[in-house]
Amino acid sequence: MKKVPGYSLSLCMSILVITILTLTAANAQQNGSTAAKNNNDVGASQRSYQQARWVLDEGIKAMGGLEALRAIKDFTLKEKGRIHARYQSASPDGPVDVGTSEETLIVDNERGLLFDELKTANGGFNNWVTTIIKGTEGHALDMWSRTDTPIANPSLNNFRGQIRRLPPFILLEALDRAPTLRWVGEDQLGGKKQRVISVIRPDNQQLALYFDAQTNLLTRYEFLYADPMAGDSVIGQTYAAYRALGNVKIPTGRVLYNSGGVVQETEYTEVLINTRPAESVFQIPQGFEKLDAPPATPPPPAVAKVADDVYMLNGLAGGTHNIMFVAFNDYVLVIEAPEQIFYGSNSIQALAKIKETVPGKPIKYLVLTHHHSDHAGGFREYVAEGTTIVTAPGNKSFLEQVAKLESSMLPKTAWSKRPMTIETVENKKRVFEDDKHRVELYDIGPNPHAKEMLVAYLPKQKILFQADMFNANPNGSIPIAQDITLSFSENLQKLGLAVEKIYGVHGRPATPDELKTSIDRRRSSELKIQSGQ
Repeated sequence: MKKVPGYSLSLCMSILVITILTLTAANAQQNGSTAAKNNNDVGASQRSYQQARWVLDEGIKAMGGLEALRAIKDFTLKEKGRIHARYQSASPDGPVDVGTSEETLIVDNERGLLFDELKTANGGFNNWVTTIIKGTEGHALDMWSRTDTPIANPSLNNFRGQIRRLPPFILLEALDRAPTLRWVGEDQLGGKKQRVISVIRPDNQQLALYFDAQTNLLTRYEFLYADPMAGDSVIGQTYAAYRALGNVKIPTGRVLYNSGGVVQETEYTEVLINTRPAESVFQIPQGFEKLDAPPATPPPPAVAKVADDVYMLNGLAGGTHNIMFVAFNDYVLVIEAPEQIFYGSNSIQALAKIKETVPGKPIKYLVLTHHHSDHAGGFREYVAEGTTIVTAPGNKSFLEQVAKLESSMLPKTAWSKRPMTIETVENKKRVFEDDKHRVELYDIGPNPHAKEMLVAYLPKQKILFQADMFNANPNGSIPIAQDITLSFSENLQKLGLAVEKIYGVHGRPATPDELKTSIDRRRSSELKIQSGQ
């Protein structure tokens, strides 16, 4: 150290030490004041918000920046992939059936336009549906049956789930809901560190957003829900890789998960941004049968008497599912226990309606046509009533396993602790009867939808009740027969039942002549395809 005139080395060192101590004390006092202020003025929720907001802002920057994301006025997304039918496969024991999907989605947010063409093949069904929305006008076009059904209350918001397939819109939606942002914590995804935040989207669903800690790109979003078969569950969509599209980062595909397994995996075969699609893309094609629009709000579930002591409860699960019940002399037999993938208390509603219609008689039997969750998921409420489950032999162990699951999200009424009694239909037939009533159960499986499939036949009334195999549209039209419909018709002919009316879990009642019309339309369509028309 260079000597300074008039100062000794020891004096310089003393001054230096005093200066450091003074600055340290001042900093400590300042930091203490700041900390005290933070402790007094900023609570845990605000700190959580601030951290989450930083993660979201960094994610927006990594995606291309707010200006670039806000500048997306329209997009075209084409994807191709596979569908994994969890809880919807032919057998409850697996393997999971795998089908195909192909979709073209064109959205113009600025002009309120949407075109969505979806083709799927799985579980005995081949669907080809095109949806077109032009402002307040919307149409659902069945491309196989050549029918045009107006959409009640059409809106781009109805397709928010599809729009979220492009992460920029997820981030913009989160930014618009910024006050609900919260920090969740850190996690690992594919061996990479993730920062996880949550946001409450406009439908009040709480989303968790995962961002790669190195790239800051969105890698996954998910939410919790109560599944009627799996209990506490998570639905999540992941984006494993990105590519640049102009100033914006776009995924190369997506994988959809549910209850711990893959539901869908797709490749984005084409993505276009701000091409201003031609008006002709959104034109309604000619030559389609015009059908009546469904009600804007589905009517509440209602009971219809179809014969003495025979009833249909129509309109469960938001208007999509029906059940049949028969009042025997000493008890009630119910066929089907539908439940939505997001638990909707359908069996609670059904039990109330049944007891109101047939007071004083125990609900002794519940017949489940097959194991799929939307048809069997409401079985627990019946178990709580002391009802015996009747189903095909292959479903017994599956239902017993499902009944053992625990759930903190499902209400107690849906998670019965009462012992479950299951009886099976042996040798493909079982009969319930007393001196006035007779119900015959037949297993007409295997078919493309389920290896075991029960139908209920009432010989006195010449009524047949079935699930999924023939769905006559509520507005009166008859769809082209699916593979499962062809199998259903063939098995009915083998049984030789004198059926005059066909009731179903989906749609309206139909006749054998309408079933034949559906099959004839399928044959005619196949001939046209073969001839190149």
